[in-house]
Amino acid sequence: MTTASPVWVHTVLICENTSTDHRDCTDWRFAGEHRDTDGKQAYATAREHPHARVTRHPEHYPLHRSLAFEHRADGGLCAACGIGRGPCNDTPAGPLFLCATCVNLLNNELRRSFIHLGLPDPGPQIEAITGP
Repeated sequence: MTTASPVWVHTVLICENTSTDHRDCTDWRFAGEHRDTDGKQAYATAREHPHARVTRHPEHYPLHRSLAFEHRADGGLCAACGIGRGPCNDTPAGPLFLCATCVNLLNNELRRSFIHLGLPDPGPQIEAITGP
């Protein structure tokens, strides 16, 4: 058994929807794969398009694919309040679009929960995804 970390493969998918409403997109065009060593390029490529996703999976295990990042030019509808818009954020629940107000509220609640449990203050845990 090996203890080496897996090599992640980041796949960029570009939305083929030409409308400005990207809530229910289903047509995606493959735009390339990037290994861990070039993972930041996958995020940069996604940000160049109005709507794009980056999925990732361990090398040699493509069926274990998960969403790592999603970009929408105007931000996505906030997953917490459903009113604001914001960038894709790395959260304990996975990548979610969150507005700035909800990021602040959720970070404060997470920190308060840690402290209530007697654990050290972890600082902000939810941050906009900028790349691996």
